[in-house]
Amino acid sequence: MNPKIFLLLLAISILSCSKKTDGKAVVINKDTLNRTIPEEEYEGDESEMLLKELKFPQTGKDFEAFVLEPCEIKMKAEGFLNDDNLKDIVIVLQNENDNKDSRATLVLLKQETGGYKLQDISWKAVDPEYTESGYQIYTSEEIYIENKVLHIMLQSGGGPSGTRETLYKYLKNDLVLIEMHTFNTGAGSHLSSDYNLLKGVAEHEVTNTLNDSMPDKHEIKKFQLKRQMLFTKDNPNIVLENLPGSDNF
Repeated sequence: MNPKIFLLLLAISILSCSKKTDGKAVVINKDTLNRTIPEEEYEGDESEMLLKELKFPQTGKDFEAFVLEPCEIKMKAEGFLNDDNLKDIVIVLQNENDNKDSRATLVLLKQETGGYKLQDISWKAVDPEYTESGYQIYTSEEIYIENKVLHIMLQSGGGPSGTRETLYKYLKNDLVLIEMHTFNTGAGSHLSSDYNLLKGVAEHEVTNTLNDSMPDKHEIKKFQLKRQMLFTKDNPNIVLENLPGSDNF
């Protein structure tokens, strides 16, 4: 064979093998389906997940079925919320990786066939445990069910947030904010306020803490809401801002 022709064929063969090798390398680089992902990557994704990104199930065998990763139960209450004589459950879920994240309050109604139904969920009924600046809003938190009413009690232990108790009750098919009770301390006095949102009445009691001989100041104010305040929709802090306060505190 002519030496020049032989060398030409040899060069073509080498180039052909090189192209096949490069093509195979591209396929390998793109095939990540079976790639082993380091454990650190999974942990990083979970720690960055916000609770509002979760899709909670509509039904579950027990309350634990609604506690998805990265949730942890911060508060739990059991009792009767409707008229079926089946004990319901309310749980407040917190992000175990981020105490500044929004907290979810889930109302789980017991079903006659067994299990629970996610009836309502609120992202506003309970504040995050900590502010973005790292300040703990309330130092004591409690929820309980009594006489078909859900109570959420939050106390700051004398801090600026004071004490706030919100009461919710099912009226027809809506879980409605029916009452609010607050307690705040100031310079030389403290204020106790009771709001009946169904009757539209606010009562304030101002106590002078510097002079015991000073009588308490009692005020009654009336107000009218444009609509009912709902568990799923309304933030109690904003509701309070629009209710009549005390003239003596």
